[in-house]
Amino acid sequence: MMDRIKDNCRKVLFAVAAGQDLSKLEIKERTSLSMSTVISSVDRLVKRGLITFSEERSPRGGKMRSVINARPSARAYGISYKSGTLTATATDLKGEEKESVSQEVAEGVLPVHSVLSLAFALRDRAPDPLAIALSLNCENKQDVLKALEDRLGVKAISASNTAAVAYLALWRGAEIPVAAIGVGNGVKCAVIDGEGCRTMDFGKLLSPGLSAGDGRVLSALSASVVEEVLRGSNYRGHYFMQGGRPTETRDLADYSRALAKTISALVEIANVTLSPQETVLFGEYLSEAFFERVKEDADAQNLVYYQLDKRAFALGSALCALTKSFFS
Repeated sequence: MMDRIKDNCRKVLFAVAAGQDLSKLEIKERTSLSMSTVISSVDRLVKRGLITFSEERSPRGGKMRSVINARPSARAYGISYKSGTLTATATDLKGEEKESVSQEVAEGVLPVHSVLSLAFALRDRAPDPLAIALSLNCENKQDVLKALEDRLGVKAISASNTAAVAYLALWRGAEIPVAAIGVGNGVKCAVIDGEGCRTMDFGKLLSPGLSAGDGRVLSALSASVVEEVLRGSNYRGHYFMQGGRPTETRDLADYSRALAKTISALVEIANVTLSPQETVLFGEYLSEAFFERVKEDADAQNLVYYQLDKRAFALGSALCALTKSFFS
């Protein structure tokens, strides 16, 4: 992270946030900046209320020593929507999750008041927001962003769940460029490099239905559903392609292998075009076994699998807000 921060003041803030009870000399050593630059940056950050500064005498006596820390109450908010759940999470300047609230909401257009009420509930627990990122795929996203800015008085940033995962990987220690590939109804990719974060849509996936043998027709876009049906005693060796009505019969195992090869091909395209140091593959329904097939087909040593819960996307969004607002 430190290497990608260009602004000296932000380098000092990152060093302070990553440490504890630092002196100006320790900040100088961690940032490789001159002492005059460290002193002026500390003064600016104290005036902005982002860090605290005090002095104490060494236990052994002698000169006074500066004690510099990130302001404990400072927070970045991330708000995400995933599978019927709206989640808001707050992190401190170290990027550590501190508070989180969630509520169930109906699919479709999200009412602005639902997002605002959740943001206010988070503010009751973490009353000092400095930045907000919103990872919602909804038609009225701009209305929600504007409402958040007007009511909370801080800049609200638009993100995506895929970008949120890329920021999560960055703060977990991945070197840039780092890419995240999300598999759902379609495939999306986000990459963080020296220019910032970019998101690409790789397109939709073929969506056949699965005949489970008991009258149910399940979505085959989920690798875990595919494997569940394959393992089930009621699987009869076929599934239905739905084109208005079930008509064609195919072998389900062939579909599972084809799906893995499709994802592995997209991973290879991302590796060739983006040259990431690390590529994170995630999907609400991906299984570890399916990931291993993708990794084997793609022959990608830089590929890792994240099994994420709904709160992880809000955390990644908060890290996006933190990075873009303070550490870019």
